[in-house]
Amino acid sequence: MVIYLDVLILINLYVTYFQILAVSVFTHRKTVWYRKLSAAGIGAVASLSIFIPQEMVLTLTLLKIFLCALIAFVAFGYTGFRAYAVSVLFLMLVSFVFSGLMLCVWLFAAPMKMLFINGTVYFGVDTMTIILSTCAAYGVVRIIRYILDKNGKTDGKYTVIIKNNGRECRLSALADSGNGIVDCFSGLPVIVCRRDMCADVSPPAIEMIENNSDISEIGTQMIKGVRIMPFSTVGKGGLICMFKAESVVIDDETNEEKYPVNALIGIVIGGRQEYEAIFNPKILV
Repeated sequence: MVIYLDVLILINLYVTYFQILAVSVFTHRKTVWYRKLSAAGIGAVASLSIFIPQEMVLTLTLLKIFLCALIAFVAFGYTGFRAYAVSVLFLMLVSFVFSGLMLCVWLFAAPMKMLFINGTVYFGVDTMTIILSTCAAYGVVRIIRYILDKNGKTDGKYTVIIKNNGRECRLSALADSGNGIVDCFSGLPVIVCRRDMCADVSPPAIEMIENNSDISEIGTQMIKGVRIMPFSTVGKGGLICMFKAESVVIDDETNEEKYPVNALIGIVIGGRQEYEAIFNPKILV
């Protein structure tokens, strides 16, 4: 069977892009389109491994692991070892499931003009069939994620435990699906906290920003580690300062379970909120 390089690369560009979307859905990690496209491009080029002799098992295995790590880094960035490791593992899982499905199709259905070698798939079929099949698979992933999110707990009693700079604070928290604030750079969800309740663990720069009406007067070095982003809700808007704490754990006191979460802590500048902390229950699933 003749393999056309342009078809091989385009198919695997498309497949890798949807694999990254699946990882994004499962881990709630949002990322910009050009990062996903760049990562998918790496996967497309990696499809050339179809020409590596299958006897080189160790080389192929190490190559696949390296490519998953590289694709996850390009798609989602590095926001800490735990978050990065989760992204890599989920990408490996999605790739493994996809490879298993393709192997089953190849062995049992044996469609004409299809090759599956070294974990790389090649179809000699029309483009519309590929598009519909991939969209269907992605739709299944979305349905699974929706079912899991529907089971998110919103009526429990929660405490957010934040550790940073050798200090710790505990905030009573509300699980609210209306909190959809996400850092536009890392894609991490944001737990909105009251400034006065987490002053001990917050970077000093946040107090400087809150007390200074002109943020431009504050040097960039002084606000290192703090990200400022505009936000809007029903009836109000403003600025929110976000930072990455050393550890964030949500304690579900109702079910006596603790959830280490990968999230940013957000402080609304000049804001006054009723609850000590508000988080989206999706991060518990």
